[in-house]
Parts: sequence; structure tokens; C-alpha cells
Amino acid sequence: MPVRLLALALSLVTALPACAAGQELGATTQRDLTVSGPREQLERFVALQGSHSPPLATSPVTPLDNGRASAVVTLPAGHGGQELARATREALAAGLSYEYADAGSARIRRR
Repeated sequence: MPVRLLALALSLVTALPACAAGQELGATTQRDLTVSGPREQLERFVALQGSHSPPLATSPVTPLDNGRASAVVTLPAGHGGQELARATREALAAGLSYEYADAGSARIRRR
């Protein structure tokens, strides 16, 4: 537990100066958000990502088993966490699951 608190404190120390300066923290590497779930909901989610300005690059819907499917939303380097947060919120609202990782990273987050 103390290690987690230390990690949280360190992340706040680095994030607060950027927030105070009014800067958005941007990703330095490309992020891939893999979204999966019922095909119909996933197709609507992919269409929604294409309707944003600017649109997020999304792979074609790939069918899986049992009527499920998956797609990958690519968040280019330099995009901040707002695009990632919006895409994950929209995935959850559509009843989809997701996982993402920074390109070249072993860190994966799932929901």
C-alpha cells in the first residue's frame, strides 16, 4: 500500500505543474484501444468514432464468435487523455469492453 501511495504522489507532483500552466498532458506514443462486444453495438461505436472532429482512426470490425466482434481505435501520439477518456466512456456506454496499451509498452489496461 505505501508503494501505491508513493506512486500516486509522484504522479501528482508531475501532473500538477502542467495543470497549473493550463497545459494538457499528451501521450508521447501512439495508443491502441481495442474494443469488443456485440457486433451491432460495436458497429455503432465505430461509426461514432468516425463522426468526431477530427475523426479517430478505427480498424474495420472483425467478427469473433457468438455474435461478438472487435475493432481497434488508434489514438496518435500527441493526443491527450481527453480523447482516450471520451472513447472509453463511449465504449462503456455502448455496453462494450476495452483494453489499451501504449504502442511498444507491456502495460495494458482493461475494463
